[in-house]
Amino acid sequence: MVSSAVLSAWAKSDREGGSLSLFRHSADSVAVAGLVWDQWLPHHVRSLLADGLPGGLADARVLFCWLAGMHDLGKLTPSFACQVPELFDRMHDHGLPAAGLPVDRKLLPHGLAGQIAFGKYLEMLGWSKRVASTYAVIVGSHHGAPPTVGQIQAATNGGRSLWGGQQWDDARRELITFVTDRTGAADRVADWATVRLSTMQQVLMTAAVIVTDWIASNQELFPLDSARVSSVEAAKAWKVLGLPEAWSPVGAARDSLVARQELFRSRFVRDDPMRPLQQECLRIACELSEPGLMIIEAPMGEGKTEAALLAAEVLAERFGAGGVFVALPTMATSDAMFARVRQWVDAVSGRPGSMVLAHGKSALNEDFTQLKQRSFVDIGSDCEDSAVLAHGWFVGKKGPLANFVVGTIDQVLRGALKTRHVMLRHLGLANKIVVIDEVHAADSYMSTYLCRVLEWLGAYRVPVLLLSATLPPTQRAALLDAYRRGRPEVAEPIDLDVVGYPAISVWPHADLSCVVAPSGRSIDGVELDFVADDDELLTSRLAEVLSQGGTAGVVCNTVARAQHLYEVMTAEGRFDAGEVLLLHSRFVSVDRARYEARLRRLLGPPGADDRPSRLIVIGTQVIEQSLDIDVDLLVTDVAPVDLILQRIGRLHRHLRSTRPERVSMPRCWIRGADWATVPPKLDKGCEKVYGRARLLRAAAVLTGRQGPGLDIPADIPGLVSHAYAEHFTVPAGWEEVFADAESAWALHVADQRKRASDYLLGPPRTENPTIRDWLVAGVRDDADGVGGQAQVRDAEDSIEAIVVQRIGDEVRVLPTVAQVGGKVVPTDACPDPQLAKTLAQCTIRLPPFLTRYNRMSVVLRTLEDTFYPGWQQSHWLAGELVLELDEDLSTELAGYLVAYDPILGLVVTPKKETGTDT
Repeated sequence: MVSSAVLSAWAKSDREGGSLSLFRHSADSVAVAGLVWDQWLPHHVRSLLADGLPGGLADARVLFCWLAGMHDLGKLTPSFACQVPELFDRMHDHGLPAAGLPVDRKLLPHGLAGQIAFGKYLEMLGWSKRVASTYAVIVGSHHGAPPTVGQIQAATNGGRSLWGGQQWDDARRELITFVTDRTGAADRVADWATVRLSTMQQVLMTAAVIVTDWIASNQELFPLDSARVSSVEAAKAWKVLGLPEAWSPVGAARDSLVARQELFRSRFVRDDPMRPLQQECLRIACELSEPGLMIIEAPMGEGKTEAALLAAEVLAERFGAGGVFVALPTMATSDAMFARVRQWVDAVSGRPGSMVLAHGKSALNEDFTQLKQRSFVDIGSDCEDSAVLAHGWFVGKKGPLANFVVGTIDQVLRGALKTRHVMLRHLGLANKIVVIDEVHAADSYMSTYLCRVLEWLGAYRVPVLLLSATLPPTQRAALLDAYRRGRPEVAEPIDLDVVGYPAISVWPHADLSCVVAPSGRSIDGVELDFVADDDELLTSRLAEVLSQGGTAGVVCNTVARAQHLYEVMTAEGRFDAGEVLLLHSRFVSVDRARYEARLRRLLGPPGADDRPSRLIVIGTQVIEQSLDIDVDLLVTDVAPVDLILQRIGRLHRHLRSTRPERVSMPRCWIRGADWATVPPKLDKGCEKVYGRARLLRAAAVLTGRQGPGLDIPADIPGLVSHAYAEHFTVPAGWEEVFADAESAWALHVADQRKRASDYLLGPPRTENPTIRDWLVAGVRDDADGVGGQAQVRDAEDSIEAIVVQRIGDEVRVLPTVAQVGGKVVPTDACPDPQLAKTLAQCTIRLPPFLTRYNRMSVVLRTLEDTFYPGWQQSHWLAGELVLELDEDLSTELAGYLVAYDPILGLVVTPKKETGTDT
C-alpha cells in the first residue's frame, strides 16, 4: 500500500480546481511506456537501448518503463508543490509539512530535483556515482534540456524550504519503490549497478521518455482523474491516439537479379529494366553485413532517387529501421520529392504508417494537405483504406518522429544544433534510413553540421545514403570520415581508391565499393564557348542562333543580373514577350509555383505537345536545383565547376527525335567575366555569391576544354577532382591574383567553420559520462522554426512578408493571383480560410541587402506598422509581416523603391541613385 502522504502529492492541475495525483501520473507513464516500447519504437532503436544490458531487450523494456515512471519524481518537493496553495496545504495535512514558502524555487526545477533524488537513491543501493548519473540524468532531461553542472550544484545546496525535511525524503523513496516494484525493476537493479549507459543511450532514452510524458500528459487521453486503473485507461488512450506502428518491411531483400527487377517494377510501376546504378545499389544493400554509409555519385537522370529508395527498403528490413528520412536542399526540391516518395510509400511492403512533409511551408503543399484531409482530422480518426496517413500528432517538434519524412536538409542538420528537445530529432533520425540528396550543395558552414550529424548517425548505426551528381573528392572523404568517427569500434579505414564515375563508396566494408557501368545516357562533345558579359551582345547572338527555333536556358548567379538581361532581351524587339520567361526567388510564392509549372509543361520530358518552337528561360539557381527541364542551348554565368556541370545537366537532358539544326549539338556558353583580361575580371555579383577563388579555378579548368569539349558524364570526376585539387596550377599571369583569392577563401572557410561551431552539438563520445552540460550555450527555444534554419545555414538575415495591394481604403489580393486577384481582403475581420491560405502563398523574401547595417530595424518597424487585427484570428496569417504596395504595386522601404512586377518579380532600386547594393 502507498501512504496517504504519497497519494496527496499532485502532478497536474487546471484552473477549474481539478488535479491529478503524482502517483497516478507515474502509473500512467509506466503503462504508456510499455505501449510505446511494444507498439511504436522500431527494433533498431530498441536494440540500441538494450546494448550492454545483461538481460538484453527484456531489460531495456523494464528500464525504459522504470525511467518513464520516475520522470516527475521531482514534483514531490515543496519547490514544485507550493505552486497551488490549496494542493500544497492538502499535502501538509497528509504528513508533508512545509518549512515556510520555498525561497528562490527557480533553483530547483522539478526535473533537476528528480535527477538528484533518483541519483541519491541509486547510490544508496550501492551504485557508483559515475554509473548512477547516466541513469538519473534522463530524469533531469525530460523537458528537453539536460541540467548543467552549475544548476546541479546550486540545487543540491538548496535549503529545506526547497527540498522539505525527512518526511519528504521518505515520500520520494516510497514513490521510487512503488515504480520500481510496478515495473519489475526491483529484480534487475542489482544487475544494472555496473552498467553505464552510453551517451547515445541517454539521448534516445530521454527522447522516448519525453514522448511518453507528452502522451501521458494529454488531458484528452488522460483526464484529471486519479481513481482510474492506469493499465486499462492507457490501452484505451493508445487506441484513441492511433499512433501508427513502426514500419516493418518484408520481402524486399532478394537474392537474384530477376527478383530485384520485379521489386523495382512493383515499387515504381515501370516496365523498363533497372539501370546499372540501381542494380548495384540494391545489390550492396542486400549484401551489407552491418549498417553503414553509401555515397552514390552519378549524373542527372541515372535514377539515383529510385536507387536510394529501393536500397532504403532493403536496409530497413535487414537492420530493423522503422522508416525513411529523405532530405533535400530546398523547399522546392522537397515539395517535388514529396509526391514521388508518396507514390513509392504506397507500394512498399509492410504498413508504412505516418508520413510528414517537413519544412516551414509544408501546410501550403497540396499533396500533403490532401493526405492530411484524407487520412487524419483529429485524434482517434484515421483512414483504413490508406497505406499511409498524415497523423495529426506528428506536428512541430514531433514531426521528424513520423515513419516517413521528406523535408529540407535543415531538418537533418538541426540534429547537430544545441537546442532544446534536440534528442527528439535524434530519435527521429535513429529510427530511420537517412537519405540526403544533392549533398554537394552543402557549403563549409552547413558541412560542419552535416559532418557532426553523420558522426551521430554512425554512432547510432543508422544506414545513410548520400546522393550527388558531382562531389569533390575532399568532400567525399570528409563525409566518410565523419561517419567513421561515430563507429570507433570498427577498425576499417576509409577507402579513397574508388576511381571512376558513376561510383558507389561504402563504409564499412569498402570492398563493396564499386564503379558502376554507365547506362548509356550521355551528352558527348558539349562545346564550350566563353562569351562576352554583355547583355545586348548576348541577345543578338541568341536571336541569330535561335532564328530557326529552339530553346535556351540562361542561368544567372544573381536576381539583378537575371532581371536586367530579361529587360534587355524584351526591349530589343528581337523576341516577343512570350518567348522569354524569367524565373527566380523574388516572385511571390504563388506566382513562382505557376511559372515553374509552366516551365515543366513547356520544357519537361517528352510526351506532351507543348514544347514551344522558340523559348528562352532566364533564371537563377532555382533552375539548376529543382526543375526537370530540357533546353537545346545553355548559357551560364561562371560558377564552381560542379555547379556548372549541374547546370549542363539541363542541356539536351532528354532524348528527342529532332532539335533545330543550329542547336542540334550541345553547346554551353559561359559568361560573367571579361575573358580578355589576364586573369579574367569576374563580375562582382558572381564573386560575392561564390568567391573569387572557386570561380578562377573553374575558369582555369574549363578554358582548357574549349577545343575537345566535354563528354558528360565521363568527364565529370576528372573535372571536379581537378578543380578542387589541393595543389592547383593556374595559367601564367594568374598567380598573384589567384594566391590572394585562395587566401581570402581559406579565411572565409575558417570563419564559416568557427561560426558554425558556436552552436554545434558535441560528438557522441566525450570524456563527460553523461549528457549533463550537453546544450550549454545553445540557441533559443524556437530553433525548430526560422531561427533554426538561420543557425544551420550561413545566410544573411532576411525578412519574409505577405504582399498585398492597397487601393484607397481597401486592401486587395495581388492582381496576378489566379481566381482571387484583386479581391478585397478584410483586415478588421478574419478572412475566410481559403482566402487566408491563398494570402499565405503570396509571400516573398526581401533581398538581404535591404536589411544590412542598420536597415533591419527600419524595415521591421515599417512592416510591423501594417497591422491587421482580423488577421491575427487566422492560423494562416497570425503574426505574419505584411508588405503593403500602392496602386502601382510599389512602395518606399528603408530608402529603396520596392516594386512588384508580375513579369520581373520584386524590383528593388535605391530611391536616390547613390547606392551600390545589388
